[in-house]
Amino acid sequence: MAMDGAGRLELPTDVLVEILLRLPPSSRRRVRLVCRLWRSIIDEHTTEMQSRATALLWHTWYGIAYVVDDLSKSSTGRYTQLWPRDTAGPYFLDRGSLQLIGTCNGLLCLCDNEEAPGGAVTLVNPATDEELPVPPLPCACPFVPSLERCTYWENWHKAYSFAYHPTSGQYKVVHIPCSISEEYKFDALHVLTLGEASWREVPAGPAEGVRCNLGAGIVSVDGTTYWVVENAGASWVVSFDLDNEAVARVKGLPGHPAGPENYHLTEVHGRLGIVVHGLSRTTEVWVLDKGQRKWSCRYNLTRHEVTRPYFVYGECILTLEESLIRGHYRHKGMWASNKAVPVRVSRRAHGTRLAVIDDEWCQTLPYVKTMEPLSIYMLPIDNA
Repeated sequence: MAMDGAGRLELPTDVLVEILLRLPPSSRRRVRLVCRLWRSIIDEHTTEMQSRATALLWHTWYGIAYVVDDLSKSSTGRYTQLWPRDTAGPYFLDRGSLQLIGTCNGLLCLCDNEEAPGGAVTLVNPATDEELPVPPLPCACPFVPSLERCTYWENWHKAYSFAYHPTSGQYKVVHIPCSISEEYKFDALHVLTLGEASWREVPAGPAEGVRCNLGAGIVSVDGTTYWVVENAGASWVVSFDLDNEAVARVKGLPGHPAGPENYHLTEVHGRLGIVVHGLSRTTEVWVLDKGQRKWSCRYNLTRHEVTRPYFVYGECILTLEESLIRGHYRHKGMWASNKAVPVRVSRRAHGTRLAVIDDEWCQTLPYVKTMEPLSIYMLPIDNA
């Protein structure tokens, strides 16, 4: 064991590697922040950091997850079912009620909309085949099934977000203030930290006249969850800091979207982005800077639809063409060298075929396989 210049003991690298490998993946991701040496060791010697995120394809009609085998230019267009389910019998016919809320570090967060009010939220690790149900969302409105209306609401999942805070290593499920229907109004934000027994209520500011645009989606980026609210013809982004659990108004929308159905939130290289569909089948993608002061146009696509909610995977961007998902990569003439100039993808850019799937029923999210056990979060559930 050697001494460094400041008189501190230094562990041999091989010993440090053995120690860090004994930590669970969630702890390793946190200790990467200690210093460059630890970050380098973890990046080079752990599988979860060596593997790059691929695209998870979620079929919203059948409730089945697939992963694209290869996101490179040489892709054969193959994709495989991530976590097999029985596709026979009446159980399969009802899978439209099972929807994906989000993914974090290889974990999937699902919501069964058939369970009302609020839906039944479950965490799944497809690699270990573990499932972890979370406590039901607290709801002031009693649910009384009626033969005159559906016994479940098909959009419960749209009000949730599944997020990870990189510094604390905590996973959180967030339910934003919204009105699902006349019977179910949520005027406060609810947060459940994975491993805790019950939800916590967080004040979200005045709700009078404010409506959440669930169609724009909810995106969590680098420890912050974002959504869009509207009031008196104006729209703006709201943020929820997963660390101090404070709600704040961030910024108005860029690109002058023609209506609430013509934009949605996304993530672009660790920054909040918004996809705006304009006239003449043009799509602009705006990105918010680190200080949350200015939007800048990062992508400009002509006659191409990007996948939703995520379309950027490293140097690959995914677009939709009828039932085809295509990958577009950096090449001369398409990608700008000056970052201040938007990346332009013309209608003549065909890209590489990555998958053939019903685009109307498909969502795309990042996925990295992990062997992190869900059992470490299994604490008693408070059903009171």
